[in-house]
Amino acid sequence: MYWDPGHPYRWRTWLRTKLPWFVIRIGFLNKAEDCAKVGGKHWWYKHDSSHSGCYHCKVVRAGRLWK
Repeated sequence: MYWDPGHPYRWRTWLRTKLPWFVIRIGFLNKAEDCAKVGGKHWWYKHDSSHSGCYHCKVVRAGRLWK
């Protein structure tokens, strides 16, 4: 994943990659609601065969935006 020093949720995503899964599953460091609402850029990954999800927030959109 790309590190964007100006992204408002970069630290949260970084912590999610370092902490044990059970800490995240109990609600600590959940994904943000929407990057665009706070001026951040979405960083897409393949959510499923027809949707893209953002690494930093809960937004999922139709299409292959990760390409």
